[in-house]
Amino acid sequence: MQTQIGSAWLRRFGRAAVRGATPLVICPHAGGGAAAYRPLAAAIEEAAQGAVDVIALQYPGRQDRIADPAPETIGGYADGALAELRSLLCDGPAPILFGHSMGSMVAFELARRLEEEGVAVGRLFVSGAVAPSRVADLPPHPTDDEGMVRHLAALRGTGGDVLGHPDIMRLALPALRADYAAFDRYETAGEAPLAAPISAFGGEDDEHVTPGDLFGWSGHTCGGCDVRLFPGGHFYIDDRVGAVAAAIVGLVRP
Repeated sequence: MQTQIGSAWLRRFGRAAVRGATPLVICPHAGGGAAAYRPLAAAIEEAAQGAVDVIALQYPGRQDRIADPAPETIGGYADGALAELRSLLCDGPAPILFGHSMGSMVAFELARRLEEEGVAVGRLFVSGAVAPSRVADLPPHPTDDEGMVRHLAALRGTGGDVLGHPDIMRLALPALRADYAAFDRYETAGEAPLAAPISAFGGEDDEHVTPGDLFGWSGHTCGGCDVRLFPGGHFYIDDRVGAVAAAIVGLVRP
């Protein structure tokens, strides 16, 4: 079951939050929605035995928010999420943030904003993403439908059954196009590094994000950065849910 938490932006899966649980906010990948992270959320909450409350973001412009305009910048995604998360994260345990691919930039910008407001972030988990300082050096994403579908196939982030259904892809591509455009506009301006530690996860066979790219995140924190690789490609998390959840919980509850 997916539950909206007082805002179209926030979704919780399964049981209600336990008092005093550490909030963990998931920022989905480009074109993705909260539902894609239901298995990971369930695995984290099970491994943490209720000590972690997982909240997934539902970006505008997709699924049940298809009528809501998507932000034009990564900062816009972070600002929209923060406006709804502020009351949940300002009291209690330090929040944990997790982002995959484009979601790593959203999580990073969300962490920056929280720290600027005086909210300590317990840890930032980034997954399958180059460091923010590298984004401007990447080639732009395709903008035509066929190019985006080919890019998705190369990432293996969308199952072949979905790629083969034009009607489904027609609904998904506008959100993906908006997310790609926001990502391609993203750049950092030499902001101060985070105080929060960063854990950078990636797939051993990811051809798009190398271990060196993951180590690049160390330049964006003064709290320390560790890198961990899992078997698989760019979307390794789909097949390694248990291992990823265990790694997250092990760092959140050492």
